[in-house]
Amino acid sequence: MKKVLFTIVLSFIFISGIQAQGDFKFGVTGGLITSRINNQLSPLGINLANFTAVSGTGFYVGAISDVSLSEKFSIQPELTYANAGDLEYIQLPIMVKYYIIEGLYAQAGPQFSISTNADQIKDILDLVDAGDAVNSLGVDIGFGAGYDILDNLAVQARFSTELTNRYNGPGNSINQLKANNFILGVAYFF
Repeated sequence: MKKVLFTIVLSFIFISGIQAQGDFKFGVTGGLITSRINNQLSPLGINLANFTAVSGTGFYVGAISDVSLSEKFSIQPELTYANAGDLEYIQLPIMVKYYIIEGLYAQAGPQFSISTNADQIKDILDLVDAGDAVNSLGVDIGFGAGYDILDNLAVQARFSTELTNRYNGPGNSINQLKANNFILGVAYFF
């Protein structure tokens, strides 16, 4: 957990350093999140089964910033809390935005996701072996689009899929737990 907090603090220090190089906006964000954890069974690299182990819909809220690098590019880090039924996360997406036309942008980038209730997820999935564990930290890749309605108001939609395996127990090379998230929200900049 100390490594995770260190990574978050380091990311914000990095973003603050970028702030001096371009226009900087700070604000709040929130909206709807749909999240699910997929369980994939793949012995010898052959996908035998893939099913949704846990899913939920709820909300996310948090802080957002936007650092303009040029007329077409900016970096948008966020720090959000998400609650989607049985799934709870603290998420740190760092999206690179590319403006296709004025107001309309595509975004993509990494997202660090910390499950705040990994032990509860272990119980929901009925992992009873002492060696079974659900990792609290995941690394995702996200992509989406958004539109600046006003200079200080934007809407965005984004999908993220996990690159890391949340399952850390016996047979974790065969059994993989990976989360997917879809958000639809607004951002207001001060």
